[in-house]
Amino acid sequence: MVNSFWPMTLSEALDIRKNHNVMIFNGGSDLMVKYRCWSGISVDLPKDILYIGHLNELKSIDINPSEIIIGAAVSYAQFLKDSRLPIEFKHPIEQIGSVAIRNIGTLVGNICNASPAGDTLPMLYALDAKVVIMSTKGQRIVEISDFITGPGSTQLNHDEIVTRIIIPRKTYDRTFYRKVGTRKANAISKVSVFSVADIKESRIDDIRICIGSCGPTVIRVKKIESSIIDLRLSELTLDIDRFLRMYDEKIVPIDDVRSTKIYRSKVACNLIKTFLTKEVIL
Repeated sequence: MVNSFWPMTLSEALDIRKNHNVMIFNGGSDLMVKYRCWSGISVDLPKDILYIGHLNELKSIDINPSEIIIGAAVSYAQFLKDSRLPIEFKHPIEQIGSVAIRNIGTLVGNICNASPAGDTLPMLYALDAKVVIMSTKGQRIVEISDFITGPGSTQLNHDEIVTRIIIPRKTYDRTFYRKVGTRKANAISKVSVFSVADIKESRIDDIRICIGSCGPTVIRVKKIESSIIDLRLSELTLDIDRFLRMYDEKIVPIDDVRSTKIYRSKVACNLIKTFLTKEVIL
């Protein structure tokens, strides 16, 4: 029999997490699918459940001059409704699942599920997001690229809870997001790309290109980005094919029921080319 815990505060939740072998249940949109059974049969959960999605301490979106801080229980729908948030950050979330899923699913849940196809992950990698992790012993903050260690695998310890995401505030001249799936809505991505760039006086001041569903984790190659930064747009035009070959070497997709690795590689490179030619160089 599976027991459930319904704490009234974050402090109580952390105590339960420390003293019991529990699975964290936030929105549950991933867990309910992962452990589903035949129609009419309850989900087959392997551990006791710790509910945190109701905790008011985790439901806020706080914005200061340097950071956007998103609570672990902030749903996709709440994120989309917040007029203070940049519209370009909302594009990946608008294409997640259905209205029902967006009402319960969370960004932190997408991070902790750690699927290579997670819809919000390329954006969070590109924006240099950090994950705030708490336990009864204190708090630590980890870069998202370090927190996610592989498919379904993270740094989260048995006594810890992810409580917030921190996104540094920065404006970008160019933003780009494309998701390729079997259909437009309610589909797991075959390939996704989220990219941003800053252009100053026809020179590339900053660029980030992040690719989902094409490796064990989101692909972001800072070495290639560094080689693009400081180029004039005219120089980038001449070098695009070379950069695409560099990305193609780093893209390591697999064949699965949704697509082939050849298709994923080709589409990912085409999306990167579209970003560079249609959004950056213009």
